[in-house]
Amino acid sequence: MRRARLLFPLAVLAWLTTVSVHAALNPPAVVWITNSSVKLEQLTADLDWAALAQGSNVPTASLTVTNYHILGQGLGYSFEDNGKLLFLFGDTISENITNWNYHAADPLAWCTNTDGESPLVLHFYTNTPAITNASGVATNVFPVFVQPDGIKMGPDDVPNAGISLSNGVFLICNTGSDTTDTNIAPQTNDYSVLVTFFETNLVATNNANDSTYDAANFFVTNRTVSALNTNLPPTSPLQGHFINVSLRAWGTNVFMFGAGEYRSSDVFLCMIPAADFVSGAGTLFFTGLTNGQPAWSSAESNCVPVVQDNPTNGPPWPNDNPSVGNVSVIYSTNLNLWLMTYDGGRNTGHQSTNTTGVYFSCAPQPWGPWSTPQLIFNKYRDHGAGVFIYDPALNDAALAGPTVDSNTVPPLTTPGGDFAPLMIERFAKITNATLNIYYTLSTWNPYCVVKMRSQFAIEPAIGLPNHTQTNFSFSWLAPTNEIYQVDYSTNLLAGWNTLTNFIASSNGTFNFTDTGTNSGGFGTNKFYRVRTSQ
Repeated sequence: MRRARLLFPLAVLAWLTTVSVHAALNPPAVVWITNSSVKLEQLTADLDWAALAQGSNVPTASLTVTNYHILGQGLGYSFEDNGKLLFLFGDTISENITNWNYHAADPLAWCTNTDGESPLVLHFYTNTPAITNASGVATNVFPVFVQPDGIKMGPDDVPNAGISLSNGVFLICNTGSDTTDTNIAPQTNDYSVLVTFFETNLVATNNANDSTYDAANFFVTNRTVSALNTNLPPTSPLQGHFINVSLRAWGTNVFMFGAGEYRSSDVFLCMIPAADFVSGAGTLFFTGLTNGQPAWSSAESNCVPVVQDNPTNGPPWPNDNPSVGNVSVIYSTNLNLWLMTYDGGRNTGHQSTNTTGVYFSCAPQPWGPWSTPQLIFNKYRDHGAGVFIYDPALNDAALAGPTVDSNTVPPLTTPGGDFAPLMIERFAKITNATLNIYYTLSTWNPYCVVKMRSQFAIEPAIGLPNHTQTNFSFSWLAPTNEIYQVDYSTNLLAGWNTLTNFIASSNGTFNFTDTGTNSGGFGTNKFYRVRTSQ
């Protein structure tokens, strides 16, 4: 039996002149629980690098070196596709570049896991059915890489989002990066492209044991989504707010949350009719809230942020100094809330004042209002640096590497860093009014993807009461899996009595009404409190 939790006590004077108040209910507060952000497992390579540095051999669930010659990779965006969970990875390296040089290519994988606490087993799409040697090592298996016609998918060019709709499976790829740029902005001319993924063609090829691999059979380039080219005229519809994105279907639309230039952007929003997703016809861009209602424009240049990356409360947009890299948005049906994570808040302060890391926000609608972002993972504060993220000042060489390129990213002198916190929607769960989110996180050095969990306390907000001569009522929003009871008393300090049967809700709105018949009528003072049932 779990202990009952007292919510915000509601103290009211019960016998007043007739009052009727009808106000929109505030969503429950979702507050990060200190020290709750932890690494659960490493997804790529054969052995967990952090454990290996401590002298232990802890195999990964997917054994990606043995099975696919994948030593390291970044990202890990996931989305639902006909019962499977598809994953998109970027800039992959192999364990032996002489025999298997992947040239920073970008593979896809899938899994059937439904529980974020269980080891995540990745199955990478491959060019042929697996053939293993006597030692059980795959000898001919090469991952299928995202390589649409007509666009470059080299270093820093990656598939960063995907969605499965009734008319196909679609990916968003960013391309145009120039890694030879010695300045700090190799992605200044990035643009994003919509790509169709023909998964059924890939499956048919594998089943037929056809060793011919032609990316054109599986990936088709569609429209340009957004572009960063600084030479674009102000009237151009492509203004670079949606280079790295997150996609979520909702009703008849697809909501696209986006960041522009890498690590130099806030978070923006547009809405595309699902029926016209390929053409982009009818796309509307969020331009702000007026009296709580969203305003839209057909021009991307009119976009304003839905979430501002401004952890130190500096100048407002557009004069702020944002640093969002990747953004991830999911929807919680139990909470009736949209949830967002992104990597941002970048600064160069001392460990004690460093605001760089993973941020979390939530909102009742895609357009908000979004809650003030909370820093839920910082590599110094939350035991990442020196534990599973390499830091030359904290680690010996045991945790260093592999890196994406040992020549340009020397393992011993390159600090690791957390980026791309990408939530896995099907894993999100609520237990005893605690929200658990699970997300992939890339660590740069060692170059791998890990699975993280962060926890949040859910604090329901009780709305304003309605009071008449015969009734007293109020409502609150809370997780649909919770059950509540209301107590009453004429003394805040003692004498509480249970007034109701169990109060449940299928839509997250909980309602209570006191008619006075079960509580001795309305006296001079009467107080109520809401608690979870035992």
